[in-house]
Amino acid sequence: MTPLVGRTAELASLRATVASAGSGSAAVLVLAGDAGVGKTRMLGEAANEARAEGTRCLIGHCVDLGDANAPYLPVTEMFGRLAIDEPTLVAELTDAFPAAARLLPRNISSDDTRLGRGELFESVLGALSWLARRAPLLVIVEDVHWADQATRDLLGFLFTRLAAEPIALVVSYRSDDLHRRHPLRATLAEWSRLAVVARLDLEPLPAADVRALVRALHPSPITEPALQSILSRADGNAFFAEELVAAADQYTDSQQLPWQLADLLLVRLDRLSGDAREIVRVAGVAGRRVSHELLEAVVDLPSSVLEAALREAIDTNILQLTSSGRGYMFRHALLAEAVYDDLLPGERVRIHAAYAQILAKRTSGGAAELARHARASHDLPVAYEASVRAGDEAMMVAAPQEALNHYQAAIELVRCTPAAEQDPAPLILATVDAAVAAGRAHRGMQLAEAALANLPANAPDHTRARLLYAFASAALLGETEAEAFAASAEAMSLTPAEPADGFRARLAALHAHTASELGRDVEAARWASEAVEIGRAIGCHEAVTDAQTTLATLERRSGQPAEAIRLLTAVAEQAASAGDVVAEIRSLHHLGSLQLELVHLEDAQSAYEASARSAARAGRPWAVFGMESRAMGGLAQYLRGDWDGALHTLDLDGQHPPAQAEALFAATAALVRAGRGDSAWLDLLPRLRPMWVRDGRVGLYTTAAAVELYESQRRHRDALGAIADAVSGLGEVWQSEWFLGRIRLSALGIAALAAGLVDAAPAERAMLVTHGERLVVDGRAAVEHGLPAGRKLGVEGQAWVARLEAEWVRLCWLAAAEPPSQNEQIGLWQRAAEMFERCNVLEAARARARLAEVLRAAGRGPEARTQADLAREAAR
Repeated sequence: MTPLVGRTAELASLRATVASAGSGSAAVLVLAGDAGVGKTRMLGEAANEARAEGTRCLIGHCVDLGDANAPYLPVTEMFGRLAIDEPTLVAELTDAFPAAARLLPRNISSDDTRLGRGELFESVLGALSWLARRAPLLVIVEDVHWADQATRDLLGFLFTRLAAEPIALVVSYRSDDLHRRHPLRATLAEWSRLAVVARLDLEPLPAADVRALVRALHPSPITEPALQSILSRADGNAFFAEELVAAADQYTDSQQLPWQLADLLLVRLDRLSGDAREIVRVAGVAGRRVSHELLEAVVDLPSSVLEAALREAIDTNILQLTSSGRGYMFRHALLAEAVYDDLLPGERVRIHAAYAQILAKRTSGGAAELARHARASHDLPVAYEASVRAGDEAMMVAAPQEALNHYQAAIELVRCTPAAEQDPAPLILATVDAAVAAGRAHRGMQLAEAALANLPANAPDHTRARLLYAFASAALLGETEAEAFAASAEAMSLTPAEPADGFRARLAALHAHTASELGRDVEAARWASEAVEIGRAIGCHEAVTDAQTTLATLERRSGQPAEAIRLLTAVAEQAASAGDVVAEIRSLHHLGSLQLELVHLEDAQSAYEASARSAARAGRPWAVFGMESRAMGGLAQYLRGDWDGALHTLDLDGQHPPAQAEALFAATAALVRAGRGDSAWLDLLPRLRPMWVRDGRVGLYTTAAAVELYESQRRHRDALGAIADAVSGLGEVWQSEWFLGRIRLSALGIAALAAGLVDAAPAERAMLVTHGERLVVDGRAAVEHGLPAGRKLGVEGQAWVARLEAEWVRLCWLAAAEPPSQNEQIGLWQRAAEMFERCNVLEAARARARLAEVLRAAGRGPEARTQADLAREAAR
C-alpha cells in the first residue's frame, strides 16, 4: 500500500469527525480534492483506525456509468457488503426497516411494490440509527461527483435529520471534476449552509511530503536531480508521484510520461468542444503557462470564439488563470505534458513555428522561449542566435545552469548555421564560464577541449589562446592541474606581452594559479606579480584580486600564516568592494582552509560560511569554491561537534546540485551519520563509488565512515575490504599509494580488528594481530612518504598518528601478543586525546574512552571515571 505521508492537520479533522460518533453525537464532513491527491488513502487510514477503536464502518462508492447510473448505488454497496459480512444482523435490520431491504441485493428482497421516496429515506435513516445504537458508526461515501440525483437527495436528507445519533458521515468528491455546470455545485452550496456539515479541502502535498513519499516508494537511493524532476512534475499529487516513481524504473527515459497516466489525463479533453480542444493543444505547446497576448496572437480565432473556448477549458478545470490574471496555466503540470505528447509531429512543428514567428518580433526578453520554439520548428539560424542571447540573459540574472544549457544548444547548432560566428572563442569562453559557475567544471573542460580539437591549423593565435584559457580555467577547477598548467603556459606563449590588455592580465593570474597548485612557487610568484602590475595599470580588478589570492597562498606555504591571513582578508574585502564575486569567494575559501589548517575551527567555519553565502547570493552556489566552502563549513561543524548544524548545512533537499556536489555533501554527512550509528546510508556506497575519480574526499570520507560502522558491528573483514578498496582506488586518484588519508584509515582499521577480537577463536586472534601490524606499517609509511619534502604534518595529521600508535598497542594488549606496558598505553592515549581536543571533538571523546579503559585496567578508577565522564558528555 502507498504510505501515508503528511496530512497531519487534515487527518486530525477527519479523526475529530469520527470521534464525534464515538462520543454519541452526529458529525458530517465533506472532503474535496483533486483526483490522486490522496482522499481515498486518507479515508482508508481513518476507517482502519475507527475499526480498531470498535467503530463499525460502512463504505460505498459512486461510479461513473454515464446515463445508466443505478440510483442509491453507494448505499446499495454498503448494505450489500454488510449483508455478506453479518447476515444475521442484516436480517434483523430489514425486519425492523422493511423499506431498507429495497437497497439490498435482489436475493434478499424481491418485493416489487412501489415505495415512496420519503418512506425510503426515513427507512435508511432509521437503519443507520439502529446500527449506530449497537456501535458507533462511520459512513463513507466516495466520489459523489459521480452520484445520481437520488443519491444526492438522500445524502442531503440525512444531513438535515442527523441529530444525536452516534454517526459520522463523510462524503468525498473530486474538485477538479466540478465544471461550472456540474449538478453537484448547487448541491454543495445547499449542504454548506447546514450547521452540521464541515468542509475539508485536500490541497496538493507540500514538496517536503512528496519528497518523503518518493523516498518511501523508491527501493534504492534516488539522486536529488531525479527527485526534483518528480517533485516538479507531480505538482503535489500523491498518485502522480507514485506513477512517476514507477516509470523511473520502467522506462529508459525518466522524463517519459507513463501511457496509463497520459490516457487518464487526456480523458478530460474528450469533453471539450473542437475550439476548446484546439486552444488547449496550442497552450500545451507553450508549456505549463502561456500569456493571453501570446495565445491570442498564435490562435487564428475571432475574439468571441477564443474567449468562449477559454471559458470552457477553465470551467472544466483543464486551464486556470495565472496569479497575475494575464495568462493561463494547466491545472496540472503533467496534463500539459500529456497534451503536448498527444500532438502529431506535424502539429507540433506548425504550432512551434507560429510561436517563434510572434516571439521573433519582440525586441527584448523571451530569448529562451524563442530558442525553444525555433529549434522545435527547425528554424536553426534563429534558434542559434536566440540560444546565445538566452545564455547571456540567464547569466545576467545569476542562472548559470540555464545559461550553460542555452550555450550548449548554440554550440550544437553552429555547424548548421552559416551565419554563426567564425571565431568559436567568445561562445566557448561564455560556455565555460557558465559551466564553472554552475559547478560543472568537467563539462566546461570537455567543451573547450572539443573546440580546440576542431580548431583549424591556421586559426589565429589569439583564438587558440582564448580557447586554451577556457580549457585551463575549467581544468584547474576540475582537479587536473597538470593539464591546466600546460594549457595556460601555451596560451601565455601565444599572447604578446605588449600591448598589455585585460586578457593578458587574466591569463597571467590564471597561469600563476595553476603553477601554485603544482607547487611551482617561484613561477607562480612571478606570473602573479605580472598580473597585479598589468591589472593595476589598466584597471583590470578581476586579475589583480585573483593574483593577490595566489600570492597570499604562497605566503602561507612559506611559513607566514599570519601574513597570509592578513592578505587573504584584505583581498576578500577589496573584492567585495569592487563587486568581484568570483575573487571574493575564492579568497574567503582559501582563508577558511588556512584557518582550518591552523586548527582555528570557529574562524574557519566563519570564513567558509561567508564564502558560501557570497556564492549563493551571486547565483553560483555550485561553482567550485562556493560549493567547496559549504562542504568544508559542514566538515568544520562536524569536527567542532555541531552535528545537527553540519547536517543542516549539508542538506540538499529542494536544491539542484551537480553530481559532484551531491556526492561530496553525502560523503561528508556520512561521517555524522556513521558517528550516530546510522547504517542506512551504506546503501549510498555503490552510487558514490564512481565519484571517487572526481573527488578523492568522497572515497576517504565514505570509507572512514563505513569502517567506523563496521567496527561497531564487529565486521572486521568488511572493514579490511573497504580499506583495501580505498587504497587501490584513491591511490590511483591521487597518484600515490602513500596518501596521507592512509594514516586515518589504518588507525580505524586497527580499531575494527580490536573489536573483532571479541568473537575471534584463538587461532584467528593471531591473524588479526598480523593484519594490524600490516596496517600500522602502512600508516607509518604514509607519514614518511605522504608529504612533499620540507612539509610537516598539521595538528590533525599528528593526532591521527597518535591514534594509530595507540590503537596498535591496544590491539596487542587485547590479544595478549607482546602487550606493551600500561604506562605506555596510557601515555599514547593521553597524547591522542590532547591532540584531538584541538581539532576533532568526536575523536577526542573516543580517545578518552579508550584511555578510561586502560586506566581502569591499571587500577586507577577515579582517573578512569573522569575520562569516561568527559567522553560521555561530549558524546551526548
